[in-house]
Amino acid sequence: MRGAPRIGRIRAACAAAVLALAAPPAGAVETRSAALDAADLMRGDADGVAITARGSLLPAPRLARLGAGTDPERPAQVWSALPDGAGGLFLGTGPDGAILKVSPSGESRLLFRTGAPLVTALAILAGGDLLAGTSPGGSIYRVRPDGTGSVWCETGERYVWALAALPDGTVFAGTGDRGIVLKIGAAGSAEPFFDSDEAHILSLAPLRGGGLLAGSAGRGLVFRIHPGGRAEVLHDDELPEIRAVAPAPGGEIYAAALGEPETEPRPPAVRIRVAGGEEVGAAPDLAPAEEDRRGQVLEGIIEGLPPAAEEAGRRLRGRVVRIAPDGTASEIWRSTTEAPYCLFVDRKGRAVFGVGEPGRLYRAEAADEVALLATLAEGQVTAVTESGRDLAVATSNPATAYRLDRETASPGVFVSPPFDAGALSRWGAVRWRVEGPPGRIEIFTRTGNTAEPDETWSAWSPAMTDPDSSRVPNPDGRFVQWRARVAGNEDAGVRISGVTIHYTPYNRPPAVRGLVLDAPRPSVAAKAAFRFEASDEDGDPVDVEVRYRAVGASSWAAAARLDALPTTASFPGGSGREWKAGKVVWETAAVAEGAYDVRAVASDRAVNPAGEGLEGTCDLAFRVTVDRSPPILEAARGADGAIEIRVRDTLSPVSRVEVLRNGRPAFLARPTDGVCDSPEESFRIAPGDLEAAGALESATLRALDDAGNVAERPIPAR
Repeated sequence: MRGAPRIGRIRAACAAAVLALAAPPAGAVETRSAALDAADLMRGDADGVAITARGSLLPAPRLARLGAGTDPERPAQVWSALPDGAGGLFLGTGPDGAILKVSPSGESRLLFRTGAPLVTALAILAGGDLLAGTSPGGSIYRVRPDGTGSVWCETGERYVWALAALPDGTVFAGTGDRGIVLKIGAAGSAEPFFDSDEAHILSLAPLRGGGLLAGSAGRGLVFRIHPGGRAEVLHDDELPEIRAVAPAPGGEIYAAALGEPETEPRPPAVRIRVAGGEEVGAAPDLAPAEEDRRGQVLEGIIEGLPPAAEEAGRRLRGRVVRIAPDGTASEIWRSTTEAPYCLFVDRKGRAVFGVGEPGRLYRAEAADEVALLATLAEGQVTAVTESGRDLAVATSNPATAYRLDRETASPGVFVSPPFDAGALSRWGAVRWRVEGPPGRIEIFTRTGNTAEPDETWSAWSPAMTDPDSSRVPNPDGRFVQWRARVAGNEDAGVRISGVTIHYTPYNRPPAVRGLVLDAPRPSVAAKAAFRFEASDEDGDPVDVEVRYRAVGASSWAAAARLDALPTTASFPGGSGREWKAGKVVWETAAVAEGAYDVRAVASDRAVNPAGEGLEGTCDLAFRVTVDRSPPILEAARGADGAIEIRVRDTLSPVSRVEVLRNGRPAFLARPTDGVCDSPEESFRIAPGDLEAAGALESATLRALDDAGNVAERPIPAR
């Protein structure tokens, strides 16, 4: 049987604002543009401005905190809220099981304390008495306006999640953990009205013309319960809990569905048991194994494996659906991180719902558009109800009460997250789209060179009102931020969207690294191939030229060139540069023999204005020797029949000496000092080595230097 739903505490989270950029330009001098998408807009700071899922800003009612919250005792949670009929508010709290009365001015006082931990449901009777359903325990208290009260109904159930009081005095209670709707008479006697075959009935709402709406936990069902107790399922949700249901004036029904929270992943673990030995990391419930024919058994249980592919995506945490009069359901909001805890339909038929974590308040503006009205400091928004002409909002962790003022006394303000251009930039036009009466939107900008705005940033610019031809007047900088002031109330029809700032980054130098000679040794006779990697943070195509200069010379000459190597821009918040590989070949035939310094120079001049192109260099770690002359090979036979060999080269180290038979290598002569690493080397070939090579009359010696130059001569006669 499913346990009681719980409200989790808020988890701190921090997310950096990222703006959607235009496609990477071909060169640093080309204009780029930055604009916020809807998700990034919701990370901004809004006061009296709503943010829609389509990325629009519009006037919104302001949240005004009621007094100092729900002090004096400051409970942790608000589980239920109800207007008192005089502009004030009743709040059912936990874990202290109290009922608080909040006056229209925001003063809060303790009205009544129940004997249960949670006051999970409230309803008011025609005479003004208040009913309070509690959990666990399932008692319903009746509290008089003077604050005295007692148990009115012992339901016999563990939880009372919802109460609905009808004008005729009949009271219905949604309970758990057997999922029964109780009908309670005026004297407090309860009898089953509808048995849902679910674990919990979490929400109830009376319907015009009679009957009830009910939302369950278990399979996530929305029921229509007829006056006689017969019920039909209007909606079967993919999420297991229907936290709130509310009918709208047009016949639609809204439902807030809640899913299970993400579980913390466990690290992989292996538990092993070997028959006849000790257990290693085995759990007490690990079943014993049967021995195989060899008398040895190895068992393993692997925990914490990655989920299957279909489970790899983030679990849906919550959603809100609209059920049309014809029974069709459509989703108007969903989230993998935010959980909807309450829902209310205002006088205009708009669904207003609160979520956690963090505590946020949303409103359905149209059939396919939801707006964020406010982000609160508290963990969850757990109750929304009517309070006079306004709405009252209550939160948990900690418990606080707000009034959602219908009238906007002053212009709403939205401040965007700072945008990081990635480099010092020149700022250009700022443009936006506006709907509604003219003259209601003002845009301000400021710039700076720190990720968080501080005293080093420029002041806010004067107000800009032309959405088509305004320009950022602030100094050049790496970061920019904009602020919108929206005049008028929520009925004015004013809307702003698509705020876009154009900019051109200052050119940054390209870079080249990893210059290597594509040869086993640093000497060449003809062609020299070089490999390298180049990058440009601006995404400029890069020309890479390999240059050389003789040892002791001051000027460099071009050896080879690779034009327009494509690069990728390094976007703000990315993982850094992306390096692209390149290769060039230096034809050395036109240069004199000798040693040369070599470097690679990367340039973006071709795609930048005159005087603004930049270079980056990388030097080869060693000198390259151009050597076209063969080594000098001398050989003589000693008295013992061995061959003594001496090889000298004017520019390059000697590479090796080969003994050839019929023009093919038979074996190598060993250098006297064991290593070929100098321009002059000695070798000795013992008589036995020569005999092993076969017929000596066809044998020759071949000496090579590091550049591959060759000298040959016959084996000396005896």
